[in-house]
Amino acid sequence: MHEGDPGTVGGALRLAAVDDHPALLAGLRVELADVDPGLRLTRTAATVSGLLAGADGEPVPDVVLLDLRLGDGSRPRDNVTALVDAGCRVVVYTEGRQHDAALEALQAGAQGVLLKDRPVATVAEAVRAVAAGETLASAETAAALQVDADLADHLSPQERRVLELYAGGMPARSVALRLGVTLETAKSYLKRIRAKYAALDRPAYTRMELYRRAVEDGVLRPHEPGPRAAPPDPAPGG
Repeated sequence: MHEGDPGTVGGALRLAAVDDHPALLAGLRVELADVDPGLRLTRTAATVSGLLAGADGEPVPDVVLLDLRLGDGSRPRDNVTALVDAGCRVVVYTEGRQHDAALEALQAGAQGVLLKDRPVATVAEAVRAVAAGETLASAETAAALQVDADLADHLSPQERRVLELYAGGMPARSVALRLGVTLETAKSYLKRIRAKYAALDRPAYTRMELYRRAVEDGVLRPHEPGPRAAPPDPAPGG
């Protein structure tokens, strides 16, 4: 779980990368330091298991850049799940348009997709956004989400549960308590759900709009007079 603000190392975000191309990682480390001195690539590894095993009691990274295709043949879903369970936020950082694999990673909890040919400044901005709990609104993220026409299939089981509870009228704080997560984590799930609907040109900015989308996608059954009473959202995401 992510509690509070992202951890820092001397005021810098902790960034890690999982990729089996050492030259790329070395170049990224140097260029990121030039573009954003407050963003440090503190750890790299060729596999997710190697990254997590090499922690040796160190704080987990705030954000991990994860390549989709690794030399150990591991699946994107398994890699993202392992990183999220360890407390990391994940950005898919890969080559080419691998929409099926990217969708699998997003369904497992990755917060966006970015191609390696993007400028390093764009990478830095993406890492900052994801560290703040946002879903990366990139063209690659949207393209991956559009692989399947049914958005309900894009939601992870936990996202579906959050949508069901929140769109059904439960306040975000109560959703967090029901699922045993922090309020920040519950709000992060809601941001991710809204971003996925927006990527399919089906925006859902309010609770009532989320309710309509949940009914449309079979997450909730329609009922009258609508979601049970709950305090209005103070702002999107809450």
